[in-house]
Parts: sequence; structure tokens; C-alpha cells
Amino acid sequence: MIAIVLASIGLAHGQSCADVNSIPESAQVAWVSPVAKSVGMNSWIETVRVADLRAWIRENGSDQVRVLKGLGMVRTKGGKWAAKRSYKITIFDVKREWLCRPIEGATPGTLDQGVSVCEEKQHKGLWGHKRGYTGCGYIEDTLSRSRSLDAYRVRWGEASRWGFCVLPLERFLEGA
Repeated sequence: MIAIVLASIGLAHGQSCADVNSIPESAQVAWVSPVAKSVGMNSWIETVRVADLRAWIRENGSDQVRVLKGLGMVRTKGGKWAAKRSYKITIFDVKREWLCRPIEGATPGTLDQGVSVCEEKQHKGLWGHKRGYTGCGYIEDTLSRSRSLDAYRVRWGEASRWGFCVLPLERFLEGA
């Protein structure tokens, strides 16, 4: 019964959390969201590395609903509404120190593979990413129920410091 409850909230991942990957001093990260979604300067967004997302797309396909499931944004059996909805991808160049990892149970501010562990209040699923939230610093693919991409949190104000690029998700998928 407990395993079913944990799986339903995205916390059951086999035995326990696996290790996360390191990230270079600066990197490109992407925030995927519905076109109408916006956030304030101090709001936190959940991102993934652009290079990791492109590699995932090459391996798993560029279907929009499949990508959203890989990002933990759509339920396993859901997707009809996601196929009709317009999404955007916002790409940022960031410094590693602007990022944090949402890892429950880890001491906030400590480093995990060079990235700081998020503050305790950031240890929960963010809007649009709750289905794939693991509390392990990475996303669960809601279709395969397996580990997907490493997740990074960043404040919009810091992420946008060096500018950003916004594209329709379908256009990004065509070129990935």
C-alpha cells in the first residue's frame, strides 16, 4: 500500500535515488512550459540541460506528448489535452552557481556534483512538473516510469541575466 502511494506521488524509484550528473561551469538550460505560462523575477523554474534534452529526444523521439512525459509534465495515460496545447521552450545560458538541485533529505547549500542543493522550500514539485518530481535531483519519465533528465531549479531573474531565447516547442523538436 505504501509503495502505491509513493509511486502515485512520484517518489518510488526502485531502491533509492541514483547519482546525478555533473554540469560544467556554464551551460544552457531549458524551461518547457505552456505558451501562456509566465513567472515573476523571483520565481523559481525547473530546467534541464539543453544538451541532455536533445540527446533524450534523439533516443526517444520528438513527439511533443512523448517529450512532455519524458519531462514528467504529463501523466502516463494522459496526453490528449497536451497534444492540443501550445508549449514553448525558453533557453538560458547560466552559471552553475545560479542553479540548485531539488534533493529531499540533503542539506541545503551543500554541493552535489558541483551544484548546490536547493533550499528546503524548493524540495517539492513545481507547477507543471509535479507528476515527474522525484526529490532526487532528476525527473521521472511518466511513460516508462524510469529515470529521465537531471532537474535544476533557478530563479527567473538569475536565469535571464544573460538573456534568453523562446521558441515554440514544436519548432525546437524539429531541429533537435
